[in-house]
Amino acid sequence: MAKANIKRGGKRKMLTCFQETTNLAFQNILKFFVKQNSLVLDITYGRGFSWKNLKETYKIIKIDKRKINDDVIQSDFNDYLLKKEDSSVDCIYFDPPYYFKEKIKDYDIKKQMFNEEKEVFWTEDEFNQALNTLQNEVPRVLRKRGIIIIKMMDGYIGKYYYPNTFKVFNSLSNVMTSLGIFICPIQRKNPQNFIRENHIYYVVFQNIKEENKNEL
Repeated sequence: MAKANIKRGGKRKMLTCFQETTNLAFQNILKFFVKQNSLVLDITYGRGFSWKNLKETYKIIKIDKRKINDDVIQSDFNDYLLKKEDSSVDCIYFDPPYYFKEKIKDYDIKKQMFNEEKEVFWTEDEFNQALNTLQNEVPRVLRKRGIIIIKMMDGYIGKYYYPNTFKVFNSLSNVMTSLGIFICPIQRKNPQNFIRENHIYYVVFQNIKEENKNEL
């Protein structure tokens, strides 16, 4: 693991590279930036893998477009954020699908080692809509100094690269302050030959404008 140059209060340190499961990486980032008992809005909850074996206590609002569990609010995150009250949560977690449907339509996904199709594929239009929603609604919904944590994967498909993580980063940089990018290398014995999964990125922003960074 590589140590980060990040300190809070001159005492705590953070790692920038996690060679462990992604749920532990997420939980380490969450604990570092968000106090226990804070209200966290997970707008793409899915099966809740990111929260598996979490020992700390957080108040989690679970949103997903599929009704997988009884405690999940069934809603598209775009619609939900549009209706959510101003300054109402301490943290937002966003873990969207990874691959564009139209870019891999020539491949038989049933033969690949994927989860449910809806969990890993969306369209490029849906991605662009998400960028617009995040930029416009997240700063409004988060409390001042609130945190958003975004989990994104490298966009390699065949020999082509789709810089989805960097598009998200650039979009939110216009309205919030970046606190860090954290990397989880993916190690698989049998990687897909047409989708090259190299890294998962966790991008962290705080709800404070760049010109007010001295308030941190």
